[in-house]
Amino acid sequence: MKICDIIYENEYESSNTLPEDLEVSNITRKAEEIVSGTIFFLLKSIKKECENILNTIKDRNDIVVVSQKEFLDEPINTCVLYVTNARLAIAYAYSRFYGINYEKTKFVAVTGTNGKTTTATLIKSILLNEGEKVGFIGTGKIEINGKTVSEKFYSMTTPDPEVLYAKIAEMQKENCKYIIMEASSHALYYHKLAPIPFEIGIFTNLSPEHLDFHKNIEDYYETKLKLFSQCKTGIFNCDDNFSRKALRNVKCKTSSVGILWPSEAMAREINQKGLSGIEYIYREESLIFKVKTQLIGAYNIYNTLLAIKALIILNFKPCRIKEALKDIKFIPGRFEIIRGKVTVVKDYAHTSFAFENLLKTVKSLKNPKQNIIIVFGCGGERDKSKRPEMAKTAEKYSNLSIITNDNPRGEDENEIISDILSGYENSEKRIVITDRKKAIQHAIMRADANDIVIIAGKGCEDYIIDKQGYRYFSEDCVIKEALSKRAQEEEERENSFRNSPSVYGFE
Repeated sequence: MKICDIIYENEYESSNTLPEDLEVSNITRKAEEIVSGTIFFLLKSIKKECENILNTIKDRNDIVVVSQKEFLDEPINTCVLYVTNARLAIAYAYSRFYGINYEKTKFVAVTGTNGKTTTATLIKSILLNEGEKVGFIGTGKIEINGKTVSEKFYSMTTPDPEVLYAKIAEMQKENCKYIIMEASSHALYYHKLAPIPFEIGIFTNLSPEHLDFHKNIEDYYETKLKLFSQCKTGIFNCDDNFSRKALRNVKCKTSSVGILWPSEAMAREINQKGLSGIEYIYREESLIFKVKTQLIGAYNIYNTLLAIKALIILNFKPCRIKEALKDIKFIPGRFEIIRGKVTVVKDYAHTSFAFENLLKTVKSLKNPKQNIIIVFGCGGERDKSKRPEMAKTAEKYSNLSIITNDNPRGEDENEIISDILSGYENSEKRIVITDRKKAIQHAIMRADANDIVIIAGKGCEDYIIDKQGYRYFSEDCVIKEALSKRAQEEEERENSFRNSPSVYGFE
């Protein structure tokens, strides 16, 4: 592939003669990956981290450098293509390098603060149930036709272009007719998805998150809105203020769902059946049918509404959609119930909004005699303002909080926990166990019979990120071992009681 097939003439201003016959073998932004035939993207973040980068790229006639003018402090003999936005250019470069055919596949993207994974997974699962070939790009997982193809410890929501377009190419090679993906605000800010024409974009909701990255919530909102400049149709949750605002401001064709606010598709006659799921009537102008789902919580009414509406727009029959939806027991890591001598609820909730929704839902479902024990922490090197807020929520809705680690990354774990503790008023309602395994074990072993233990923050993640990097950690294994140990100890006590002499002296 020639360089002119990857970066078009009208997209750059060249600093010197472009080697038009250069056969491109590689695209990278990592200096150590440069080989003959490489297009090297010099990004601002790389320049700041690697001041000796010029020693790697200067005076080479077998590579091409792509950069913004302000990123290069001095001229070099190597061919440099100056572009207005290097992040935008790298997304298009990878898309062309991997030969993505956008006529071949229908792309659906889900954005918002909460509900992205659930909504995207519902759409993917129903499409697979209908016999379609489907690619899936979601938080912590990339799949082709239901098979995981992401690397060990993959943790992103939307991958960087070098991974994203390589995986899309794989999906098209496997004849995927649909690709369902989550669109994070970081991905939209950095133009990772810029080349993709989306058939449908979905806006779930917006609440304060990533404010360590975005200037404020309005900036966060404006970034999310970028998705809909690339969509044929946008679907919006009208009961969310920001989603409703987006509905009014986008230029693509629009559709809407809701429970309270007048919308194109609405949920009526809602029946929340505790731990058995939800029922409601899906109603829009030309369609009325009953929806039954095993998913739990009011927020899943919105997630299912959005998924159903997207599938109807994709021309799937409502009767088939509702039958497939009825069979989905849970979304892995999202209000996932593990039953034993105590009930354990595992959930990915790590934003203030999702955390409160989770606890409110559990409290609304429990009986008066049941206690709620919550195990949670907050991620390091992320928005610190939510830490005391989550503590206040935990104190309000649970009987006991066990504060522990949750991906501290490079930040001091004690400082994170100190920030969380600052939100508590009653020190008797919380304890600290920094080791997450021990925290989970302690919660399950000390809970009374039939209590509910919530393990929040990690969902399906099978790792912990600390100063040493990624290390394997399976919450499923820890939970199951603790439940098994508890059951064994209870059985031993019962056997001991049965085999002991009667307190009344009778054998």
